[in-house]
Amino acid sequence: MKKHTLPLVCISVAALTLAGCSLFGMGETQPATQQTSERTKETQTETAETTETKETQTTEETRTTKAEAEAEKTQTKLSLIAAGDNLIHDTVYEKFEEATGEYDFTPMYSHIKDLVQSHDIAVINQETIFVENDSEIGSYPDFGTPHEMGDALVDTGFDVVLSATNHTMDKGTDTIYNMVDYWERKYPDIKLLGIHESRKDADTLDLVEKNGIRLAMFNYTYGLNGYEIPEDESYLVDLLDNKEKFISDIENAEDKADITVCFLHIGDEYEYEPTPYQVGYVNDVIDAGADVVICSHPHVVEPFGEITTDKGNKGVVFYSCGNFVSGQDEVDRLLGGMAEVEITKTTQGGRSETKVTKYDFIPVVTHYTETQEAVYRLEDYNDDLANHHYINYYDSDFNVDRLWGLWDEIVGK
Repeated sequence: MKKHTLPLVCISVAALTLAGCSLFGMGETQPATQQTSERTKETQTETAETTETKETQTTEETRTTKAEAEAEKTQTKLSLIAAGDNLIHDTVYEKFEEATGEYDFTPMYSHIKDLVQSHDIAVINQETIFVENDSEIGSYPDFGTPHEMGDALVDTGFDVVLSATNHTMDKGTDTIYNMVDYWERKYPDIKLLGIHESRKDADTLDLVEKNGIRLAMFNYTYGLNGYEIPEDESYLVDLLDNKEKFISDIENAEDKADITVCFLHIGDEYEYEPTPYQVGYVNDVIDAGADVVICSHPHVVEPFGEITTDKGNKGVVFYSCGNFVSGQDEVDRLLGGMAEVEITKTTQGGRSETKVTKYDFIPVVTHYTETQEAVYRLEDYNDDLANHHYINYYDSDFNVDRLWGLWDEIVGK
């Protein structure tokens, strides 16, 4: 439009000038400076509007980016529970054989089964080695547990079995190979820790993954009750004396797993506090990268909680879970604990962080009579059951309050 209008204006101006008329006097236009001023104001207004629009767009884009980032933030959780020593004395296995003529141990865990199965991963310390030949079944000091125990553990819901204990070599090296074969053949989905059939297996990192969270797991024992592993079969049992390898394996697991959990068979029997050696070893594995350390062997419970090493590293430690099942006849050895841990993985913007977000210690009690044996949560146990406990033959002051008092004394409220 402007290309057609401008020539006409010029012609009109020229004609009016020739006629002796003043354009300013007619009031139909304005001086050039005023036109320029208004054009400048219009330009400034347009610029301001453009700037405001851009700022609004930038703010909206920022909000959108933040909203998208929040929307992309995801969390997954994993719950783990770990039981103490499954210590199978003759007074345990004989009850079940006499009752049914066979070794069906499933009733022993019926009162704890729901608790075990309510967790994503359930771990048990199988203190005693399995045997398939009835002639090898035995009790203290050289234990041999009927292999039917494996059926009961799986039925209860345990999916990780710890086998590196001081009783692993009670029946010799062949029994270790047989136990590995038992789990591989009958329950290949069960993760067996602490014993191996080959050097290759011993050097392979054990990983368990649930809910998108990957755990590296280790199980080591302080010793084998004086038995020695042949030098050419040193891979059979994971021993705490092989500390250099253990620490190195934990460090190497850092970029292969989200969380590292170490199960140590360590400490002094029947002591309510961890030994200096135990505390030092726990600190060392935490400094190497362990996030959770769960211990067994003392046959009584010991304290638990989050600790900070001298190097500033943090980890959750259960110094002893005590007995889960046994034939022992002292009150403190009837009281056990199940370590409970919640692990949370948070992912946002392509990055993830995994950490322990909750932990607890659940008290349990081994109950047995002349013909029955079972494990209960302490909160489900009552004085009627306590009055029928076989321990009353040795200790007439056995009751629920005493068990809770002992728990509070050792573990804390």
